[in-house]
Amino acid sequence: MKALSRKWRYEFDEKRTHRHMLRTQGTACSARMLASKDLQIPGKYFAIARCFRYDVVDATHLPDFFQTEGIVIEEGLNFKHLKGLLRMFAEEFAETDQIKITPGYFPFTEPSAELHAKHPDLGWIELGGSGIFRPEMVKPLLGREIPVLAWGIGIDRIAMFNLGIKDIRQLFSHDLEFLRNAKVI
Repeated sequence: MKALSRKWRYEFDEKRTHRHMLRTQGTACSARMLASKDLQIPGKYFAIARCFRYDVVDATHLPDFFQTEGIVIEEGLNFKHLKGLLRMFAEEFAETDQIKITPGYFPFTEPSAELHAKHPDLGWIELGGSGIFRPEMVKPLLGREIPVLAWGIGIDRIAMFNLGIKDIRQLFSHDLEFLRNAKVI
């Protein structure tokens, strides 16, 4: 008998896992870096990934978006370090100190958290997800357990803050009047 997932509330289907699909996040790139002969400990690694999700299109959601992801690997890292990195990202890139870090669920990390920032017009929006990679993921790749902080921050949502945009769809506008008057950074 197949077990019903507590989080996702559907039966796991192994055949479904063999389907080809577009990347929903960049964790596979981070895992590949952990398995690389070029990995250095301690180390900081960053990437930009194009991601695709089934999402209802609205002011803060598109079916495809760009995400900057990163990992920091070093002995002694903990959730407090991750919170500090998330705060730094919000202050430096979204130019805001109005943030919330809330519990989240991501299958590769435990604990997991979401970074939210207060947009001047839209209120609280999620900038990205984060967590500490689970030992079940790290140990097979490195042969030992070591803390790995991981996050994925939506570049398109960061642009909303920096450009004063109220609707993420405006980033891809063909409206010449809007484009002529848009803020450039």
